[in-house]
Amino acid sequence: MKTLLIGGNGNISWHCVQKALEAGHEVWELNRALTRKTRRGVQPEVRQIIGDVRKNDEIDAMLGDETFDAVCDFICYNGEQAAQDIRLFRERAKQFIYISSEAVYMRKSSSLPFPETAEQYPSAVPDPYIAGKIQAERIFGSAYEKEGFPVTIVRPGYTYDTIVPSPVGQNCFTAPQKYISGYPLLMPGDGTNLWSPLHSRDFAEAFVPLLGNTGAIGEDYHITHDTLITWNELAEQLLAALGTGKPRILHIPYGDALRINAFHSEIIKRQRMWHYIFDNSKIKKAAPGWAAKTSFRDGIAETVAWLYGDDARRRINQKYDAALEEIYGKFWTDRRETR
Repeated sequence: MKTLLIGGNGNISWHCVQKALEAGHEVWELNRALTRKTRRGVQPEVRQIIGDVRKNDEIDAMLGDETFDAVCDFICYNGEQAAQDIRLFRERAKQFIYISSEAVYMRKSSSLPFPETAEQYPSAVPDPYIAGKIQAERIFGSAYEKEGFPVTIVRPGYTYDTIVPSPVGQNCFTAPQKYISGYPLLMPGDGTNLWSPLHSRDFAEAFVPLLGNTGAIGEDYHITHDTLITWNELAEQLLAALGTGKPRILHIPYGDALRINAFHSEIIKRQRMWHYIFDNSKIKKAAPGWAAKTSFRDGIAETVAWLYGDDARRRINQKYDAALEEIYGKFWTDRRETR
């Protein structure tokens, strides 16, 4: 089976490529090759197309007459990009898998555990990431309804491999480096919310059976971990993997946290202040026998070991570091909460 991944060597997609290769797929990747020093290496079996998928005319010429059994876009973030995908792959893909996010589900207790039919936020939700994913889903859904565009929507949960899951952070090593340097981990709220971090390898095990699955066309699936831990437990296991010694956690009341821009307050408000519980029965029907196997304790130890395999992987954002310093200056001097 011939499969194209747009992205392909990112935090989620690298293991999807690996599992597809192990399943015997002919795998192609389309990406700009700009961030490879901080990513896992491209597998030698992969056929690479180096280019920007958002430059439709250039990619159209590069692809020529190529067609694919499945095309998967891991880097589509809004309705405009969804429309570009439809134009580019309308005649080239027997199946198109859009990687969305479970962040689209409106957080309300009556939806727990979240099914795929859970109510979504309105497309005008203030957070641009959530709004963009919702808009893209609607563009793809409309194309399926009106012209039979063969889309499958997949919503990953909080998935990690080359990034460090942390209640505060930007998918870089800035916040973890603070903890290593002796700062307490910043925790918006009391840290008792239930969460289910999922290793990308486990995500890939459920994802690959969707490739070429005609029964999945026109359907949507989320893929999350069934095992739940609290944010406090996650923090303690993260700090242990980082080797910080006795775990120290500084809890910031939600009211304060929601006013701190560096905390990405919309994400805290719309995701991390809620229990993270999902009904995975639908993906388990599409991927019989699948269950996430990697505990967070084991998975985060793997992530930290990989990050320390090359200094370039531990990216520090100086602007974000300065923002964190401001938060510590305000709250750490007033009170130090240790668990």
